Amino acid sequence: MTMARLLPMLFIGFCFALPTKAQISDNNHYVTVGVFAKIDNAARLVDKAIQQGYPAKYALNNSDKLNYVYILNTTNKRAAFAQAIKLRAETEYRDAWVYIGNLTGLIAESKPVAEEKAAPVKEEPVAEIKLIALEEKPVVDSSAIKPEEKPIETPVVKKPSGKPFYFKFVNVEDRSEINSGEVHLKEGAKANQYQAFKSGEVVYLEAPKNARGSYMITTQVAGYSPATTVFNYQKSAGEKGSQDEIIIEIPMKKAKKGDYVDFNNVKFFKNASIFQPEAENELNGLVDLMKGNSKYKIKIHGHVNGTYNREGFKRGEKSGFFATDPTNDIAVKNMSAKDLSTARAESLKAYLVSQGIIDAGRISVKGEGGRIPIFPEGGSQGALNDRIEIEVTKH
Repeated sequence: MTMARLLPMLFIGFCFALPTKAQISDNNHYVTVGVFAKIDNAARLVDKAIQQGYPAKYALNNSDKLNYVYILNTTNKRAAFAQAIKLRAETEYRDAWVYIGNLTGLIAESKPVAEEKAAPVKEEPVAEIKLIALEEKPVVDSSAIKPEEKPIETPVVKKPSGKPFYFKFVNVEDRSEINSGEVHLKEGAKANQYQAFKSGEVVYLEAPKNARGSYMITTQVAGYSPATTVFNYQKSAGEKGSQDEIIIEIPMKKAKKGDYVDFNNVKFFKNASIFQPEAENELNGLVDLMKGNSKYKIKIHGHVNGTYNREGFKRGEKSGFFATDPTNDIAVKNMSAKDLSTARAESLKAYLVSQGIIDAGRISVKGEGGRIPIFPEGGSQGALNDRIEIEVTKH
């Protein structure tokens, strides 16, 4: 499998998370297809989506002051994730995602506004203005003011050390800003440590310690090919924002996926074939997609970081899918990388089949072990090699 083949596939990272079990919650779940700083861009995407038959709207998120374009708002998170997965698999909205929260700002849909004629202005009689004598008040002696009554001085907020920067991800197709993903900064290709920042935020950076005075940037954005560039800290060029921050623009190209689905939160416990609880939402979206499309088939590829044997555990027949179970889980003292990657792919297959209707014959698995890394095994991003990839095909 080549590196070009890996990009279209599902990259599933490795970390710990808190459980999210409820299917109905007080929070709204917005199936979002675009986020824009400018309201005109949001309105244009709404127009386009409405012409495609989607009930699109946009709303201002008061927390980040950005306009979210969405096609579904529901408290049923399973329905929301199912719709997002369907959009990723079947439409041009490959990076559709679910925003959980409440968009309390202005909600609008793009509609032509009919021109209204101005109503005739009715002339009102001018009221007679009467002069009223002002009451003369005694002058207050300032020496009589007590010390504690003096105005309180507003404290000066100290800025963080370093220079402010704003890393702006730009879609090369339509020049729109991408308000998702992360930027990783390190001082060179061989550096073991890096700083990670979310996109769309002003960050303060101190000068790098290397002689070149530069940082290397690597991007991670769902649905887009990774981009790598270098910028000089002292001589960085770019427009300045409202907080005097230097805007570093990074062009992004969409990954060529074909019929592949991209997930964000399907993860496993360390050295185990059991899912983190937060994986359930997106897995149920995949379940609903396969139930609604009987001709879909998938192939699950399992990968781990490194080719060495390790101590871990597999999911037993009576184990749950989203929590460890010492009674039923199967401990393995010397598990090969291939065995662990295969066990993880089989756990995903077992979960899909357990939901009913989905025939096991529509799902194949392959354990790749650690033979196809996408990052150096011992580097700062080596954990990203620990993943599964899902290939979706239509017949």
